[in-house]
Amino acid sequence: MQAGRCGFVIWGGVICLVSSALALAGAAEDRPVSGVYFAEQVESSPQFQAAGMAWWNGRLIIANREPPALHAFTPPGTFEVFKDLTRPVGVAVDANDRLVFTEKEGKVLYRLARCAADGAVETLLEEVGVDNERPGPAGLGTPHFLAVHPNGTTYWSGFPNGGTRYLLPGAKEVAVAAPRIVHTFGIALSPGHDWLYVSSKIPNADRRCIWRFPVEQDGRLGEGTQFITIDQFTTTHLEGLPPAKDGSDKLSGWVGRLQGLAVDRLGSIYVGGAEAHHSGSAVAVFSPDGKKLAAMIVGKPDSEQGIPTNISGLAFGGADGRTLFIAGAGKYRLYRARLPVAGAGFRD
Repeated sequence: MQAGRCGFVIWGGVICLVSSALALAGAAEDRPVSGVYFAEQVESSPQFQAAGMAWWNGRLIIANREPPALHAFTPPGTFEVFKDLTRPVGVAVDANDRLVFTEKEGKVLYRLARCAADGAVETLLEEVGVDNERPGPAGLGTPHFLAVHPNGTTYWSGFPNGGTRYLLPGAKEVAVAAPRIVHTFGIALSPGHDWLYVSSKIPNADRRCIWRFPVEQDGRLGEGTQFITIDQFTTTHLEGLPPAKDGSDKLSGWVGRLQGLAVDRLGSIYVGGAEAHHSGSAVAVFSPDGKKLAAMIVGKPDSEQGIPTNISGLAFGGADGRTLFIAGAGKYRLYRARLPVAGAGFRD
């Protein structure tokens, strides 16, 4: 037997093509989500009052508000406290494999920091003695969820006010994007890092949507525009989706207000619902152009557990990055759904 170029093998005068897929056995191709998916509770999960989540070094980091700590979930069933903090909210992983996080405890501490694998913490920005009504001089606003550009630019939402803010690498001053959109929550970057998505959950219908900001090469943000509007949640249907808890067959009955965000490797946008009129117990998935409802992730119809209402945390993880983890802002257990695509920027 002798080997030729380009994957050909010559054996006994017969030429065989060796597929590169065989060489990469088990590396399945990402496929777009479509239809209805059912999430299930993670066995042995404790209850969390969760905020942000991120997959980091083979485990899921969960920012728990009460009792305040960063928890770690290592599949298949190990839960433990990774680090006690004042009140963690947002978590994300930077290009140097550090865990970036925000803390927010009114009249006590607002902080943006990052943590190494050994638990050592470096503070980037900090304000003490401030609250939601009196933002501090460092420009943190009311820091909530996080997204980190590969070049190190850190973006965060502001809840209940503070807008969308970011800190460029080496910068000393915080930049504010679209300060009039003050009530922002979920935040995520597109796979190519050329768009930043931010959810606004304020009641005003004219601003209650997913906003999209163009991202320049150095990480600066351009002017934000409405990308996925609330109208799409009142007029959109998906075949096979059961009625929502309020009896509505419309997407708005499932999602309610807009809260947690995630993006997959193919660019689809995942929007977690927030509780409103007994709704908010689903994740809606929109196409990369924001125009089409591609999928819905809900609880199993024959299960009493459902999935959390008031969905706060969405994060891709697992060995192949194709498990979407779902957490709620109330007292809920951790849920997950298996999907045919990995999360944007997933690293195992």
